[in-house]
Amino acid sequence: MLLKQIVQIGKSIVSSTMSMEERIQLLTDVNNEQTKNFYNNVFMVEVDAKKGVDLQFFSLQSGDGKVDLAKATAIPITLPAGGNPLHAQGVYPIPCYPLYERHINEFADAQKTEKMIYDRLLKTIPFFHLPKDQLKEKAATIARILNTEGTAYVTEEKQLGVLVIIDHSLELYCDAPNDDCLAIRQSPFTHQPIYIQANKVIANIAEARFQEAKELGEEANAVSTISNQQSSEVVSAYNKGWLFLSPTWEAPKSIYWGKTDWTKGIKLNREEYEAYFYGTQFLKMVQTPIRAGLLKEMFAPISSAEAKQHMNATSFEPIYAIPFILPIINDYREETYRHFQVLSQKYEDENISPTDLQLKIIGGLEKRIISNPKDEYRLTILYYSGELGRGNIHVRAMIEDVVPSVAMNVQKIIRKLNGRELALIADALSASNTNYLSFKLNHLPSLLSNAYGPGYLWTSLQAVLHREQIQLDRVIKQTARRLNELANKEDHWNLVNELLFYHGFRYFYSGYFQKILQQKEGCLTMTEWKGLLDRYIDEQLTEADLDTTEKIGFLSGCLLKQFERSYYAITNKKFVKTRVMRFGSKLTPEMIWKNGLLKLMELEQQREMGIKGNFYKALPLVLTSVNDLEQKQLLKKEKDQFMTMFWSGYLMMPSLKKGDEKNDHQ
Repeated sequence: MLLKQIVQIGKSIVSSTMSMEERIQLLTDVNNEQTKNFYNNVFMVEVDAKKGVDLQFFSLQSGDGKVDLAKATAIPITLPAGGNPLHAQGVYPIPCYPLYERHINEFADAQKTEKMIYDRLLKTIPFFHLPKDQLKEKAATIARILNTEGTAYVTEEKQLGVLVIIDHSLELYCDAPNDDCLAIRQSPFTHQPIYIQANKVIANIAEARFQEAKELGEEANAVSTISNQQSSEVVSAYNKGWLFLSPTWEAPKSIYWGKTDWTKGIKLNREEYEAYFYGTQFLKMVQTPIRAGLLKEMFAPISSAEAKQHMNATSFEPIYAIPFILPIINDYREETYRHFQVLSQKYEDENISPTDLQLKIIGGLEKRIISNPKDEYRLTILYYSGELGRGNIHVRAMIEDVVPSVAMNVQKIIRKLNGRELALIADALSASNTNYLSFKLNHLPSLLSNAYGPGYLWTSLQAVLHREQIQLDRVIKQTARRLNELANKEDHWNLVNELLFYHGFRYFYSGYFQKILQQKEGCLTMTEWKGLLDRYIDEQLTEADLDTTEKIGFLSGCLLKQFERSYYAITNKKFVKTRVMRFGSKLTPEMIWKNGLLKLMELEQQREMGIKGNFYKALPLVLTSVNDLEQKQLLKKEKDQFMTMFWSGYLMMPSLKKGDEKNDHQ
């Protein structure tokens, strides 16, 4: 289950060589974009039993809004997840607290400030051992200096800030630097830098989260849900640390549980809970929003070409993707951590190697890669929508257990499609610009959604990444419907774009069967269709070239287009529009046969059009084949196959120039 995978992620990070600074940045919000304005107003109160109390005010934010991360890491904060942020929430690992506008404005009221500080000291790990009267005394002392000196730094503008309490009675701080210490700021008492012990900060963060988990239940000498082993102490996994398992959503909660009985659901021991927290923080870091333009391609309806064109890319609910990769067995923790390091970075295209798995291509995640993945690992991508900060989450899909080599082969097919193959298709259809197809063909989710429809997106994505069978029937049916719609409007540009995508998907489909499923089954790609067209033009067609409904439809399109050029030169009218379709009706194979193919010789003889000889060689072969389809009732049963390739042949048929040994009118 997902929880077990998160714990596995966390264990790899806990046991890794990650530096102290990186751990603090991972486990707190110090590197969060939402906290940068807090570090613009830092109120640091230094308390020394012998030397008194001092207040320093400073900013760690530069003019361009960036925070000095190295210095901020020594005074990390975590923003509340839900609830009223003005109140003390959860457990604080060190005396370092986010201040909101109301807190700063109330510095003028010593009593309110004292209460605000006292409430937080009560919930701060290093002060747990102190009696309440001592905490009240400390809070009063700190409140007084904020009241007398801190108000000088309060402005009329909205202010957010950080309150840092340097209490030298605690074992958190040290005067001399070492490998485990982070410099905070110079003390006015000693005129030397104040250092905080990073290892103790990290230990306190883990302890604080564990104490928070106890609020929903704890048990002694109980069996952990993950390890299935008895542990001296277990706590509930449901908490506000990661709102996918938020207790505010009570669906998993039995009506017989009390407020502190959540351990009857999922429970973790101390080691597992620490790993769980590391894992959830990592998932927050690597979660990636899907671009609005891609969302439109993924979720806009495909049944109507016009409806899709009029949809705004920003009208879709934001969706986020969380990727991670884990080994099948747990013997690769250091290597797994290196994968996590790569996954947490963002890479531009020019910095990506051909051996890298690009999550943009297979999952729609911009700038995320997995470097040289091996099949000893499995990839998972979790898609969700909603507001994580409010616990309002809708899990859209969880594509898991993906073999890296399968994903890499899918990536290779898509990259080849968007390279030489797309250029070949565009040339065949005389399309000068393929930029419109960038979102459709460059990403597996949009490719599948445009082919099958948004209702089939997640099932088809899982099928492809799991090496399962996929079908072409629905793709053909949807394409035929849109082509008919566009043909009635004489929308040539979008007709070409539909066929560009259709033949692009056919290439993917064929490559998927051959390269991934290792099966001969597939479909003809543009190379084969161009070969058939060449044989048509060169008068080399045989009965074997008309062995499928698609091929018959394709050659019917070639015939009608070749005839139409000569017809237009004489009448200045389009043959298909005026004689075959009639009154804007939807074109069908039967209409092409009866109103088109059967009339061609009669009209040609009446007007002596002088069409190139290949036309006369192909027409009887096609007429015989269409008649056979009618006899077998395939003209109706396979009408979509016929129509998609009819329009392909119609638009691919080149203009045979004068000067050819057998002439064709322009």
